[in-house]
Amino acid sequence: MKALVLSGGGAHGAYEAGVAHALMQRESFDFICGVSIGAINAALLSTGEDGAIEHFWHHAMPESAPRLFPHIPRLRQTIEQIVSIGSGNALQDAMRIARAATLFPFIRNLGRIHHETLALIAAELGKMLDFSRRRHALLVGATNITRGSSAVFQADGVSHRIPDHRAERVRLTEYHEMDAQNFVMLLLASSAMPGLFSPIELTFGEERALYADGCIIHNSPLALAIDHGATEITVVLVDPEPTDGVGVKTPDLAQMAHNIATLWQQRMLDYELRLAYAHNEILRLGGDTEKRPISIRHVRPKAELEIDMLAFDDAPGLSRLFDLGMRDGALSPLPSIPELPPRASADRRNWLRRLWQRSA
Repeated sequence: MKALVLSGGGAHGAYEAGVAHALMQRESFDFICGVSIGAINAALLSTGEDGAIEHFWHHAMPESAPRLFPHIPRLRQTIEQIVSIGSGNALQDAMRIARAATLFPFIRNLGRIHHETLALIAAELGKMLDFSRRRHALLVGATNITRGSSAVFQADGVSHRIPDHRAERVRLTEYHEMDAQNFVMLLLASSAMPGLFSPIELTFGEERALYADGCIIHNSPLALAIDHGATEITVVLVDPEPTDGVGVKTPDLAQMAHNIATLWQQRMLDYELRLAYAHNEILRLGGDTEKRPISIRHVRPKAELEIDMLAFDDAPGLSRLFDLGMRDGALSPLPSIPELPPRASADRRNWLRRLWQRSA
């Protein structure tokens, strides 16, 4: 089974959308996994009309952002004030702290602002998506912050029968079916970025809970694709490969936060890749002959993307990112089977046993 995996990244989702659009022009996928903005992109690719995802990022998003997200410019100003603290002398920092303090009432009102615009956002997104038109099975990751657990929303009967050795992990994940009535709200729950949007209240059966951005649990839902039987996986990321070495200049608060987020994402991806390595190594050693090796490729930009993650109203910037993604997607190689680092045979088996015990 072939899966396309789309990560989160705010406005950087324009790049991801371009990559995915190019890939789907020359390949077919059995299902698409997405979290956060990746969930929106997945839905546009699966249920939108031809060219819907390109229209979304070139026109619909930047043109609607000032009306649907009126709080973003003020939020960006708040972030700039806060992250600049510590980059000047004592007097400059004191002035920045004073200016930032005047913005705290706005921060407290973010939840109210979001609730006021939520219906508008849902209506606009609903115009572009037709659940009955979906061409691919969908898996959307979210976070149940009431229970502190992972949530998966699925459409088109994607099986969630997980191997026995992952049973404990499954108990920490809840599964819900998407339908025409809840489709848009589930997508918005997956993309409810903390600090930008309030969690969204959803009811399944008799249980009511708050759901937020899927990136809280898994920025790249690679494990979802593996758990659901994918053997040929393409992961689209919006950050370049991390570089070694320490810069001469001390990073400011914003850069440190970005570095921490990037490291967190990279560690999660590395862990999920190691699960794929373990799966392939078990097959190589003769175990579970009914399964196939997992091949993985990732497509990502070669350098940091030029706009910030909240620049949903930057029409020229979003268009450039989408076009860059189209070029990278068109040039991406085919998936390859991950291989373990060279090790002595006994050491390799011991490493595999420890890894498998940790993942079970």
